[in-house]
Amino acid sequence: HKLTNVEAQRIMAILEESYNKLELISQVPALRLPNIDLLSDSLGEDVVHLLKEQVLLEQQYEQVSMPKADHAVEDDGNLPDFETLDDELRHSTRVLCRMLREAPQIAARLRDAMLLEGFDGQASETMQRFLDAFGELKSQTYQRLSTSVEEERSKEDWFLDISSREEKASQTLRQLQKEIRAEKQERERQVSARNEKITKLRTELEQIREATVSEIKAIEAEAKAQEEADMNAFTSKEEALRQEFEKLKVDLAQKKAENKDSEEFLRKKKVKNESEVENWISKYDQDMDEKDREITSLRAIYDEERKEMMRLEEYFSKLMIEREAQLAAERVKAEALARERAQQVTLARAA
Repeated sequence: HKLTNVEAQRIMAILEESYNKLELISQVPALRLPNIDLLSDSLGEDVVHLLKEQVLLEQQYEQVSMPKADHAVEDDGNLPDFETLDDELRHSTRVLCRMLREAPQIAARLRDAMLLEGFDGQASETMQRFLDAFGELKSQTYQRLSTSVEEERSKEDWFLDISSREEKASQTLRQLQKEIRAEKQERERQVSARNEKITKLRTELEQIREATVSEIKAIEAEAKAQEEADMNAFTSKEEALRQEFEKLKVDLAQKKAENKDSEEFLRKKKVKNESEVENWISKYDQDMDEKDREITSLRAIYDEERKEMMRLEEYFSKLMIEREAQLAAERVKAEALARERAQQVTLARAA
């Protein structure tokens, strides 16, 4: 939008001029100057004198602006009062801005001198923040002056709505922070109780471990004694079993000698029984072969008789079909004859 209001244009012109002057004054180093001799050669005595006076006024202004406790030890009896110093600094700043606007090369040479001494040649951080804030203010002022009444009212409503939402969000945030603090306190209480419980359990565990070590030593001593007793018992039992084994081995040899004759008799009996079993198996095979031949003969007779039966069944089926067809034809003829007689009777009665 273009500004159509003359007053609005004047306001923006003033702000633009002020911003340009601030950019010019930001190029002058704050509270100190670089090499004076170098500046005198490149800028001249008058310019350097004006710059030195500006820096001195800035230093004095900073001193009188500090709280009393911060510079109570300094001798400020020679410093002018705040109002006088303020007027002098304003006048010096206007003169300096006019000089920098008329001779831009002064700012360039100051920047070069700062670079030679190892500085970046840019405005100070505080001055840069002020320039950014002033530029934002200028932009907002332009937007405000170029906005219609309806747009302004709409933006105010929007701002009020955003402010209300932000207030609600802040209340919610405070409530959540309160809940978080309460939850944190409860969590710390639970952690403290758990730590106490862990400490107690560790103490009990240490006591149990000490008691367990004593019990293990007692059990090991008892197990060692029991092991020695078991070893003695095992040695005695092993000797008794060895003697019994020798005795049983002698008995076994005697039993083998005694059972040798009966073993020979049983072997002969086994051979005889095996021979009889083979004879019975041979007779069984012969009988089965004969029965198999009989079954084959009977199966052939059965197949012939079955074929004959199927032929007769087919023949009688054909006869039945022919008989049913003949009966159906006779039934049709009888029905036709009955209808014809009924018609004749009807005609006779009609005559």
